[in-house]
Amino acid sequence: MRFLKRKTKKKEDNFTKTTPEQDPVIEVSPKAVQQLYRGSRQLYSENIEENLQTLFRRLPDPNLSTEEFIVGSRSKTRVVMAFLKDVANPEIVNEIKDRIGKIKAEIIPDSSYIERSIQDSIWSPFPQVELITKADVTLTALSQGRVALFVDGCPEVIIAPATFFDILDTPEDAYRRWFVASGFFRLVRLFCFLVAILFPGFYIALTSFNPELIPSALAINIAAAKEGTPFPIYIETFFLMGMAELIRIIMLRMPNTTGQSIAIFAGVTLILTGFFSNTISGPVIIIVGISIAASFAIPGFDLRSSIRIIQFFIMIISTLFGLYGLAISAFYILIHLSTLKFHLSTLKSFGIPYMTPLGPMEMSGWGHTILRKSSPDMPQDETYKPQKK
Repeated sequence: MRFLKRKTKKKEDNFTKTTPEQDPVIEVSPKAVQQLYRGSRQLYSENIEENLQTLFRRLPDPNLSTEEFIVGSRSKTRVVMAFLKDVANPEIVNEIKDRIGKIKAEIIPDSSYIERSIQDSIWSPFPQVELITKADVTLTALSQGRVALFVDGCPEVIIAPATFFDILDTPEDAYRRWFVASGFFRLVRLFCFLVAILFPGFYIALTSFNPELIPSALAINIAAAKEGTPFPIYIETFFLMGMAELIRIIMLRMPNTTGQSIAIFAGVTLILTGFFSNTISGPVIIIVGISIAASFAIPGFDLRSSIRIIQFFIMIISTLFGLYGLAISAFYILIHLSTLKFHLSTLKSFGIPYMTPLGPMEMSGWGHTILRKSSPDMPQDETYKPQKK
């Protein structure tokens, strides 16, 4: 492992353009991960030189510092760390450098190898760094005191540290004219997160263990729809959730839009056949459909994948113990995410509690994470402990 430091006075001169002999014959065009209705549409490419030149062009600040690492004993992959030295906390910068220096992998083909090597907890289902593909998002992250990691051959940039509310954030939140709308849609995504992970388990627990808590009119409709179906409600729910995951996997593996349309058609056909053959009840289809729709409101592929696993975990506990199991599983997840006074949870991102600024409470960060204040009175975000100006 060797470290190469580069000075930042001659920014664009330090990173020379690659020659045609160094470039591959086929250039891979960057692909947008999410739809964007406002803001810059410039995406990073797989060429680290172009990505760094884009960063220096968008942020011509003399305090923008870079440091290069060579990672991988065989692949010799370049990893460049960028940060604002007058804003970023030196402890966080040094911690990231130490973790990169401890990477023992022989080959680094993608940024995911760096991500899994520097994260705090390998057992947590929640991502602890943020992956972005847009240059303008990098500028915002650096101004907050965060660090960007560029990996050669990868169009995704790692942003660290990252909190739960950073993962839920989208670029549109910063670009909307009315700050009230930005805060409203952030709260909507948080509500969708709760619905996605709790709704199937709540329905199983309520109908299987505590039907007396359901309003009478709704209970009669559920009983009428369930009449004649051969399977218990929890079997129907697990079957439909499994079918939804199967359709997602098929859509990811299909090479074109025609194959994706075939996968959707097959899934819809199976569900309709089960419904009209009185094998699956209608309320279960509604519950699973709401949960799937709510999960797609969550930005970030890693967080959506975690939600799917948590859904099945809560459904299993709710099937065994009812509402008591639902409450226990939800409380366990909350304890895992939150860092309380006595450090009951260890989930952090480079020393930053994962649920900051909500737990522990940090009021200066509410205008950047949970809500969005108007530009004139937006306070300095203390979530990442930046240096005092």
